[in-house]
Amino acid sequence: MNWFTFLPLAIMLTLGTVLGRAPLRLHPSWSARLLATTGAMTAVAALGTGVFVAINYAATLAPSAAAHVPEWALFGDDRPVPDAIGIAAGALSVLGALVAGRTVVRWVREVRAARVDVREPLDTDVPIAVAVPGRHGGVIVSRGLLRDLSPEELHVVFQHEASHLRHRHHRYLAAGALAAAVLPPLRPLDGRLRLAVERWADEDAAEATGDRASVARTLAKVALAQPRPARPAATAFAESGVVERVEALLGTPPAKNAVTGPLLLLGNGVVSGSLTAATLQLDHVIASSLLPLLALR
Repeated sequence: MNWFTFLPLAIMLTLGTVLGRAPLRLHPSWSARLLATTGAMTAVAALGTGVFVAINYAATLAPSAAAHVPEWALFGDDRPVPDAIGIAAGALSVLGALVAGRTVVRWVREVRAARVDVREPLDTDVPIAVAVPGRHGGVIVSRGLLRDLSPEELHVVFQHEASHLRHRHHRYLAAGALAAAVLPPLRPLDGRLRLAVERWADEDAAEATGDRASVARTLAKVALAQPRPARPAATAFAESGVVERVEALLGTPPAKNAVTGPLLLLGNGVVSGSLTAATLQLDHVIASSLLPLLALR
């Protein structure tokens, strides 16, 4: 093992940190895709690096048992893994897996509970609108929302939530939440991803209604009616970043980035995918699979 072992993960963490702090001059849809891809790949790279370092540390402690480990799972050199690095890698891998599992379980429970609430309006005066994904999902609304908003404003809200369901924004949010849970330095990226997803739905609502100012007014009205602290909801119509969202809606519509967006996403996918594959030893897996086939020829 040498310092190159941690280089792919270091690059991915740096990329995720930069994207989490530097504003992206892209349409929110491309920003969300870029951030979600980076977050998910970085989380996988971190878990992959920890697991393979732990495996090689175990091989260092028990050389005789290393003979039963696939060749692709071992580093190319015979340098032993130091105790400090090996123990830390094993502990962090287990902790990361537990945190990721707990995050997934909590998210599934919340979605299942929300699907029950879809059947009828919530009995509360607080204006609430939440998109619930899945076959039996839909949009949760409260009696306060139905009472306080005009038909035009309700149309804005439902167009916004329909965008969440149509584009499966819960998958983007799940990728960001998982990355932030496994790697706390990626919490700013998760925050920017959530904002990008909401901005994406705002722009879809503005296109559907043809009135950006109406969307901005509705968003501000619902946000101002929230109690303090506001009820948390992953895809609520009014959540964090309201001021920035309203300012964006009152400004010039963002460019579609029909060329720039796909090119940046493709480039990011190639770079992050290659680095993640390196942490998972996929090149060694492919080589180990091809060598026996070539020997048969």
